[in-house]
Amino acid sequence: MAQKTPESEMSSVQGDYLIRIYTTLREGSRVVGSRLADRLGVSASAVTQAFQRMEKQGLAVIDHEWGVQLTPEGRSIAESIIRRHYLIERLLVDTLGFDWADADDEAERLEHSLSPKLETYLFESLGRPTTCPHGNPFPGSPDEERLLGARKLTETRVGESVEVLRITEEGEDDGDLLRFAHDHGLLPDTQVVVKEIDLRAGHLVLAKRDHEVSVPANWAQCIRVSGPV
Repeated sequence: MAQKTPESEMSSVQGDYLIRIYTTLREGSRVVGSRLADRLGVSASAVTQAFQRMEKQGLAVIDHEWGVQLTPEGRSIAESIIRRHYLIERLLVDTLGFDWADADDEAERLEHSLSPKLETYLFESLGRPTTCPHGNPFPGSPDEERLLGARKLTETRVGESVEVLRITEEGEDDGDLLRFAHDHGLLPDTQVVVKEIDLRAGHLVLAKRDHEVSVPANWAQCIRVSGPV
């Protein structure tokens, strides 16, 4: 029988695995061990061992057809951690004026130490936010389905005017991408015009009011935008 692991007994490393599996599945993607290893900066064998531990603990199921899936218990813990993560990001950016591009890393260091009482207090004090500063929706928020189903920037057409909605969680793992988006003003709720798409050359060109910016195609995959506006 699988051994249940309460969140209070989990290590921060286990929590990191859970939320990355959760956000990958939430984006409709398959959990691939090698990609997860790259995101976490660990070896492929370490990821395999982590999957096996989570299965024994009743947090995940390794399905040979569908890949790694979270159990209801694993999903519940992942959602709890990511809510705290988003609240800390909101506190850092909205209240303390912390750098938008660095908030994800700082929140990752603090997310496991936030008590349920303080979590509730922050949620109310911050005005019941529905997204993190990078646009990703809180689990169960009213806009979750719309934001998760939004197009990749690479799926747009030349001439379209679109609104940047979010940087995916995978994109948030790339500090260079976050810094690029911040420095060029590619933030949620920003409107841009698609001027050029050249995926063979590996870039897209966007126009804002004051300048044009060339976005590498691999980063554009992690930027979600609205339909034409």
